[in-house]
Amino acid sequence: MSDDGDHAITLNRLLDDRVAERGDATALIYQDRAISFTALAEQVRSVAAGLAALGIGPGDTVAVWLPNMPEWVVLEFALARLGAVAVAINTKFRKHEVEDILHRSAARLLVLSPQLGNVDYLSIVEQFDAASLDALEAFLLVDDSVAERRILGRKAYAYRALTTHAAHEADHGRSDSPCNVFTSSGTTSAPKLVLHRQSAITHHALAVAARFGYRDDADAVILGALPFCGVFGFDTIMGALAAGRPVVLMPAFDAAAAVEQIERHRVTHASGSDEMFRRIFMVAEPAARIASLKEGAFANFSADAAALVDSAQALGIKLFQTFGSSEVQALMTYAPAGSGPGRWAVGGGTPSSDETRVRVRDTETGELLPDGESGELEIAGPNVMVEYMHNTEANARAVTADGYVRTGDLGYIEGPDSFVYLARLGDTLRLGGFLVNPREIEAYLEGFDAIALAQVVAVDTERGPRPVAFVILEAGAAFDEAAIIDACQASMAKFKVPIRIQAIDAFPITSSANGEKIQKAKLREQAQALVDRQGALS
Repeated sequence: MSDDGDHAITLNRLLDDRVAERGDATALIYQDRAISFTALAEQVRSVAAGLAALGIGPGDTVAVWLPNMPEWVVLEFALARLGAVAVAINTKFRKHEVEDILHRSAARLLVLSPQLGNVDYLSIVEQFDAASLDALEAFLLVDDSVAERRILGRKAYAYRALTTHAAHEADHGRSDSPCNVFTSSGTTSAPKLVLHRQSAITHHALAVAARFGYRDDADAVILGALPFCGVFGFDTIMGALAAGRPVVLMPAFDAAAAVEQIERHRVTHASGSDEMFRRIFMVAEPAARIASLKEGAFANFSADAAALVDSAQALGIKLFQTFGSSEVQALMTYAPAGSGPGRWAVGGGTPSSDETRVRVRDTETGELLPDGESGELEIAGPNVMVEYMHNTEANARAVTADGYVRTGDLGYIEGPDSFVYLARLGDTLRLGGFLVNPREIEAYLEGFDAIALAQVVAVDTERGPRPVAFVILEAGAAFDEAAIIDACQASMAKFKVPIRIQAIDAFPITSSANGEKIQKAKLREQAQALVDRQGALS
């Protein structure tokens, strides 16, 4: 899927190819300022020279703690040009999380903006335990108002000074050079450091550019609203650049601002969480403001995907679930050929790269499963990670002997070139001896007039694991828990019937680089406490 038909392409070769092809065409739009592919490449060479003057070279790690902004993109390519590694840090992370990532990645340099919105990042940095950051040598401040200074006894340089260097012409990166680290929380207390090589990034970016239609649509303009520090936002922006199409960078998501950017720049493609699209559709008044939007790829973290897809279709937008993770990259799938709204609301799809391989393994027997049978999804191909950095134990658990990543996701193969993602295995319910996708029960509950949204988890009882539901009610609706449970008993297998249904005002959520996710673990704790305290109704 690379420009020359193999996997030998580096990030800077990808950029140079786009310069040769697109030249003065717009690559980035930031706060209504346009940056061409030629100007982007020139900045990359200057900043690479500036970083080299600071001693950054092949194999070095540099932590980047920035929102979506041109400097992030420039640093991505500049570090790759030096054969160095960009360690992405979520701007929502704070002292403990950032210290941990800096320490375990052995970052030599931390790049940050001193102030973002109402958050003083320098004050956070000044609280770091300097002694624990033995590899950290300096800071790089992205802010035109700051001068060189010292922080934690280390030199702090101004980013703008790097842009004045003469171009760094040599590309020291190789296709197999590690270039990016993303964090993946998984099931551990500390984020795992997911390491990718240049060929994985470029191959996948070109695959996304082709499969998602960015490159074939001469009018394509892509919205970069998700944080670049997560693979969902990162792969969206990289796919746009690989296609030679402009991407609109949003430093932070705001629905009204997103609508304004879509309208002003005639955005055609976007990626985001389900909640982001719901908010965009809600504030797009009149709907003609987002008439340019043709397609959207979303990850479903919270509620009824089918209703969201139908809402988009009513606006003339093809909205479909995609699939991905830090380990295999985001936008890994596109809607299967010939599919319609019913399939678009379901996870999984056709891999962006024809070289990606997907199989399914029985979680109990360890045997590979035939098409149509559900088990753990395993994925291999040029898009997958190199490893979890400095984590031999996690690597042994996550990667099979023949190179497949164990995703921890439940799904099945649906045909020769597509698969279905059902749920995280940790969220999947084993009820009555069967694996049950909680969405099946949730969708049934949401069919009641009183219930707007539902989430289902399992609790331990004397009769084994049983489901408990939490629901958000329609405004002003009356709620009769016993009556709804009775209706469930008449319509589904007994082991799927919730033993309690509790109405709550909102689901507990947590923010990540890829969107807001419902905290199933908290719901499980609340459900267990409810059953232990009040017992079951079914």
